[in-house]
Amino acid sequence: MLKQAVRNVSSSKRILLASTATTTDSANLSPILPQNRSFVFEVPQVSVPTFEFSRRVGNIFAQSFYTFCFEKNFTVESLVHGANRGIHSMSHFFADEKWEQMENLAVKDTVENLRFARKGLSKKLESALRFSPDDIVLSFLHSSVISGRDVLKLSQSHNIGIYFTVVSLVRLSDKVPDNATIGELNGKYKNDVLVCNATFSRVLNPLGIWKITSANYFLQN
Repeated sequence: MLKQAVRNVSSSKRILLASTATTTDSANLSPILPQNRSFVFEVPQVSVPTFEFSRRVGNIFAQSFYTFCFEKNFTVESLVHGANRGIHSMSHFFADEKWEQMENLAVKDTVENLRFARKGLSKKLESALRFSPDDIVLSFLHSSVISGRDVLKLSQSHNIGIYFTVVSLVRLSDKVPDNATIGELNGKYKNDVLVCNATFSRVLNPLGIWKITSANYFLQN
């Protein structure tokens, strides 16, 4: 009886240890991304403006708060212009796997996520990433968000940040005209367009440097 009990306990231990090992191994497995992908990440993929009432109110509040309290000369146009320079540089660093240079533009987690996602891209997407700044046909500000603890307590340090997400559409063919509309870029010309999503952020108290906190590039065909 005693020997049987010992055998049962030993068996239970083996089952427990095997179960624990399996769980640990599963936890350490990285997600498997599809090969020959036409996107860097499956989500988010934003290619058209959204007109949700709550988003519009949030955009107005965030931009007004930022302009009134931190940057009097702020305009959406200047933000998008600067964002496009960052999106262009980021795409080339990503395509050429220049991770150290990318760290000057993006936060560490974003760089690591892009490094992991670099393998498995389609040849067309790899080629599209090396676009010229002149090929950015249309850009728009998708969202503006103020985030942090006790947002109205500006005297505290590093408790408030702002996040702007910009969407840019890049032509990959001369048949896409300079004056193509958002509908055309997502419709008749969509097979010749690269869509870029990038979120730019900075700490507001005190004002920090702009950093890219997320980025995605994708084709729509």
